[in-house]
Amino acid sequence: MTRAPFEIFGFNEAVLIVRDERPHLDCWLGQGAWELRHEGAVDPRLLQAWGRPGATGREWLLAHPDCKTGLVRLMRLNGAAPQTDIRQDDQCWDVGGIFDLNVRVLDLARQAERMRALHWHGGAPPITWDFGALKVREWLVRGPDNVRLALIERVAPPLAGIDHIREFSQVFNSSQIVRNMDKAVAFYRDVLGFQTVMQYEVPQFPPGPNLFGIPPGVSEHIGLHLVILHPQGKNEGSIELVTNPGAQGRDLSADAGPPHYGMAALRFPVRGIEVFAEHLARLGHKPAMPLTRLELAPLGPVRLLALRSPDGAWLEFVESAL
Repeated sequence: MTRAPFEIFGFNEAVLIVRDERPHLDCWLGQGAWELRHEGAVDPRLLQAWGRPGATGREWLLAHPDCKTGLVRLMRLNGAAPQTDIRQDDQCWDVGGIFDLNVRVLDLARQAERMRALHWHGGAPPITWDFGALKVREWLVRGPDNVRLALIERVAPPLAGIDHIREFSQVFNSSQIVRNMDKAVAFYRDVLGFQTVMQYEVPQFPPGPNLFGIPPGVSEHIGLHLVILHPQGKNEGSIELVTNPGAQGRDLSADAGPPHYGMAALRFPVRGIEVFAEHLARLGHKPAMPLTRLELAPLGPVRLLALRSPDGAWLEFVESAL
C-alpha cells in the first residue's frame, strides 16, 4: 500500500476569543484543574491573515496536566473590531459554527454546582440519557463570551482510560449544528477524509426533559440525528454533527469564526499541508485563510490554512515548519 500524500489528525486545540481571560482561567485552571502551558503575544501574521492587520493580542494555552491533546487556547485581542459574539443569543437548534466543546467528568452533579457558582448556566438541568449503546449524564452549560461546554459523565458501560481525570478531562469532541446532514458529512468524509465513528438517530424526543431544553409538547415533534467523525475513526479530537429534524432554527454561520468572540476555531495537525492545499484546490475548495507561515507556541514556526465547513465552522490545519 502506498502512503497517503497528506494526513489529517483529530483536532488537538480549540481557540476561544475572549473579552476578559480571567473568568475562563477560573473555569479551566480552577474548576477544571488544568494547567497553563504558555502565555505570550499572538503572532501579528495570524491576525493579519484573519483580516485584522494592525491588531494585537495576548494568548494563554491551557491543557490537562497529563495530556498533549484536547487543549484550549484563549486569545484576547486589541484593535480587532468589528467583533461580535459567535452564535449570539443562540438556541440549541440554531445552525452554524462550533456549538460546544466536550469534556468528561466523574461527578456531574458536583461539577454543576461548582460551575453555577462561577456564573455558568445551562438551558436545561443535567440529564441522564441513552446515547445509542451508551448511557451518560450530560449538561450543556454556557459561560462568558457564549462559550458552551458539554460536561459528560459516563454511566454505562464503564469508561476505560480515565485514571487521569481530576475535574475536567481533555477536550475530546466538539459539536456542530448543521442544516443538511448529508452535505455536512460529505464535506468531512469526501474533502477531509474523515471516517464515521458512530451514528445515532431517533424520529422524536421521548416525553419529559431533554438535553436541549426543548419544551414538552414540542419535543415529541422534533427528531435528533448525530454523526461523529474523525480522520482515523476515533472519538478523541472528533467532530459531532447534529441536526434536529422538525426544528427550524436560525442560521448563525455568517460570523462563526475569528476574530469574533467565543468558540472561534478548531485546529487539526496535518502531515503534508502543501499537498493538502493542492488537494483542496483540485476539489474547488478555496481556503478561508490561505497557507500562511507564522509562529505558534509551543510548536514554533508552522504553516497554517483555514477552511469553513458548509455551516460556517472555522477549521484550521497546522503543520510544523521545523
